[in-house]
Amino acid sequence: MVTVAIVIFDEFTDIDFFLMRDILGRTKPDWEVKVLGTKEVHTSTLGMKVPTDGHVSAANDADVVLFTSGYKGVPMALEDKEFMSSFRLHPETQLIGSMCAGSFILSKLGLLKGQKITTHPDAKAALQAMGEDVQDKPLVVNGNVATAGGCLSAIYLIGWMAERLFDKSKRQEVLRQLIPAGQKEIYEELITSSIDSAYM
Repeated sequence: MVTVAIVIFDEFTDIDFFLMRDILGRTKPDWEVKVLGTKEVHTSTLGMKVPTDGHVSAANDADVVLFTSGYKGVPMALEDKEFMSSFRLHPETQLIGSMCAGSFILSKLGLLKGQKITTHPDAKAALQAMGEDVQDKPLVVNGNVATAGGCLSAIYLIGWMAERLFDKSKRQEVLRQLIPAGQKEIYEELITSSIDSAYM
């Protein structure tokens, strides 16, 4: 059983977390999802309270680690010594991904050195100021590390994860229920091209 850790913190962006959690929750036999934080309950930007399944340090033993975002939450997380010092991630053996400003956390953890990455367009300038090479793409992949830019790019991030862990058919199965009626072919082409062109 594959273990997928979703890392949250106070003031996380609602859609970034809930969309990923919803997609992953539709396929229970293939992976176990753990929501991790530094507290028993974290509160989103819109006031939704989400209980955690364990401490963020458990991400070090997960097969997949996905970081949520938050224009308010990420700066606070970066200043949280308990949060930042808990990670001992292994990009050689783990799949690691971030949504939008979650890329700031990957950068601070030293996981993006010399790589092309992406983030939410509103956060691009600040990430470039940190010395990162930010691309205007919905998904950028370097080895086992992926960054996604824009809330709906969670579709591509989870799709990438499903393809890496299993295959393209598993990705199609996982994302099938999200596709608008009558647009299966349009979205299949969009998702396929976005994932295929993400590799740097």
